[in-house]
Amino acid sequence: MADDLTVIIVALVGGEALARCVEAARSQAPALLIIQRGGTITDASGRVVGRADRLDIPSKRRRAVELATTGLVALVEDTVIAAPGWANAAVENLGGERAAGCGGPVRISAGLPASTRALAISEYGSFSDRKAAGETLTLPGCNFAFRRDALLKTMKGSEGLVDQIVFRELRKDGRVVWSSDMAVTYAHAYPEGARLRTRFDHGRIYGSAEAEHAELAGRIGRAGKAFLLPLVLTLRSLKTATAAERRSLPTLGWLALQHTAWAAGEFAGALAGPSHKGLEHWQ
Repeated sequence: MADDLTVIIVALVGGEALARCVEAARSQAPALLIIQRGGTITDASGRVVGRADRLDIPSKRRRAVELATTGLVALVEDTVIAAPGWANAAVENLGGERAAGCGGPVRISAGLPASTRALAISEYGSFSDRKAAGETLTLPGCNFAFRRDALLKTMKGSEGLVDQIVFRELRKDGRVVWSSDMAVTYAHAYPEGARLRTRFDHGRIYGSAEAEHAELAGRIGRAGKAFLLPLVLTLRSLKTATAAERRSLPTLGWLALQHTAWAAGEFAGALAGPSHKGLEHWQ
């Protein structure tokens, strides 16, 4: 058992998906915090231990990390199921302050509907078993772990645990590493995440964050690049897809549509900044 690790589970789907995710995590680590969709945070027994002040994912993540009492924290979403040895791999990589953050492969289940499969490929296709161990720039947002003190430091004064910002800050003082043994399987359909409106909103969040400190010319340049993104992102996803996925016309169609929606969001974010709801779109 990984006694110095708190597993934080973010409920996106709920129901059976959440139950299976909890079961897999509880078999490997005794300390669990479950962030319900409404913002309530419970422990493994169902006892309420806290509540997020906002419903966006970064705020929920941060509140759960604050409530954790162990030196290490791992965060997963209920779309995934941890493989045997997952928790021990996280502890091994973070123990003794060898690294500030770590993550591992996201294996995509064969039984997912085309829209969710396309979403999983576009989000996590590059985080497969083929990725080499060692230092890395990014980690999959559904499967990462951190030294709690280092993570709290990076989130101080921010809007919460926002992936690209946290990775950038962590690399200033520590290492972010990839562990092939810290694997999960993307096993549950996520229709809300696969919606084109959701992809647009997330693209706008990303685009506005990347262009936040840019001058007008830089923002225009980033917006111009967004026109190339549907083709570039689709081709990139096809490189990481399996042969069966590349032969699936429904999956290919959803990939192209989702990347186009994301690119439109990046375009809007680069020029106009975040929407008035900001991170509220990320739920």
